[in-house]
Amino acid sequence: MLFLALALVLFFFSLSLLPAAELYCQFRRPATGLLLLELFLLASQFQFRARSSNRALTIATFVFAVLGIGFNIILLIAARAKC
Repeated sequence: MLFLALALVLFFFSLSLLPAAELYCQFRRPATGLLLLELFLLASQFQFRARSSNRALTIATFVFAVLGIGFNIILLIAARAKC
């Protein structure tokens, strides 16, 4: 349950970093930090997946972590093209 909550919080932080195109250069550092946190969350989720008794929580954590990573990668690619 803790991993799902953390994945949801990081997902919404990632989603909130997708601003208008002229602000992409300002959000490169936070997006990189969130990307690293989400990758760590995803790696630790794979390590503790065997202990989880609820399969739905594991799947939801994986989905939100991957979506957050995707949003951060989109932001970093767009920022690289604009800046």
